[in-house]
Amino acid sequence: MKTLCTLIIFILLSFPLEAQDEHHDHEELTIKMSVEKVLKDYKNALESLDVSDTQHLFSEDATIFENGKFEGSYQDYLDNHIGPELGHFKKFTFNDYEVHTRLEGEIAISFETYTYKIILNGENSRIVERQGTATSVLKNFDGNWKIIQNHGSSREIRN
Repeated sequence: MKTLCTLIIFILLSFPLEAQDEHHDHEELTIKMSVEKVLKDYKNALESLDVSDTQHLFSEDATIFENGKFEGSYQDYLDNHIGPELGHFKKFTFNDYEVHTRLEGEIAISFETYTYKIILNGENSRIVERQGTATSVLKNFDGNWKIIQNHGSSREIRN
């Protein structure tokens, strides 16, 4: 009888812990989905060839690195790199896109893997296909996740 009572008490005490774990797992999944939505919104803006409304996805002092080069702030990157560059694109598509996120308190670290295809317009029209990765660090600002640092790189597609 004593063993049965001990077993019942153990089961009853374990239930709330399992419920707490499930709640924590659900909360973590919800946060990761919020973080990854920021990255997907940026990807979608690139694919639409319009990054004019993307500043809200980045912190004011966000830094950008691309293919081994420091591009400066996100605003510098918009004004001097990706903004003007998109004007030469006819089409920009991502394929095999995956994003993975790790939470560290109010910081999220995400990495993306993908291939992309750019069709350039104009008299130098050509197709560029690359394999890429990006690492982004995001921070929670009053319930809104924003990119504080992004580093993207790409290379020729290899099998």
